Amino acid sequence: MAFCKLLLTALVLLHNSGMLGGEIKSSIIGGADAPKGKWPWMVSLNMTTSDKLKKWRCGGTIVSKDWILTAAHCLDNNPSHHRSFVVVGARDLHKGAERYMQVTHFVPHPDYKALGNGVYINDIALIKLKKTIDFSKDVNKVSLPSDNDAFGPSSECWITGWGYVKSNVPLPDPETLQEAKISIMDQTACKNVYSQLTSEMLCAGGSNGGKDACNGDYGGPLVCRKGTEFVQVGVMSYGSRNGCGLRPGVYTQVSKYLTFINYYIHHTEETSAEV
Repeated sequence: MAFCKLLLTALVLLHNSGMLGGEIKSSIIGGADAPKGKWPWMVSLNMTTSDKLKKWRCGGTIVSKDWILTAAHCLDNNPSHHRSFVVVGARDLHKGAERYMQVTHFVPHPDYKALGNGVYINDIALIKLKKTIDFSKDVNKVSLPSDNDAFGPSSECWITGWGYVKSNVPLPDPETLQEAKISIMDQTACKNVYSQLTSEMLCAGGSNGGKDACNGDYGGPLVCRKGTEFVQVGVMSYGSRNGCGLRPGVYTQVSKYLTFINYYIHHTEETSAEV
């Protein structure tokens, strides 16, 4: 309990000082407050370097009781697993959470690369938790797509996050989770906007932007409806260099990395206990 209160106090102080989110771009442009418990897999990653000089936030999703999925570029500044933590089961970040989870190690995709100018390839990573998560109605893992799932402009898709609400404008207190319904863009049209797009990426949002991720959101999910459930189709990766919400966002396609994800979440033999 003391650990949780200390982390909540630290979150409030860091947000008020403007230190969180200052290093890595990641909130939702054109979003609205999400109902409590609607997105039970959504987590906030609070990263800190060993020397405590750099602090930032990203989004992520629960994919098993002890693994979190996020973007590899969220690990670019070499965060310390001793000083970083994961906020689980929160809606309003300033009002506490179900759990504040410590981290044991980070696993970026082996072929991840930053190409420069805010462009990334194989931008996907996993974070191992020190202890396991106890699932509930407000905290649960996200479903992953299958290899042959197809989603397009007609699919019902959503993005969520606690990032900036527009360029240089942080989400105001109490930092309520934002959601936005968004459309997947035709791949050819996306390629016309982002020439370095690969087959492992997709675009979502309108050609003129409007709904997008921003500082603090990257690493978070793009989920789409499949029957009666939502599956995670993408991981927020990057967008326009000129500001949030000006162009469609680019997402890492989760279905292209199922081997990477499943290797760790199903074959790791480490055991842990709930916080």
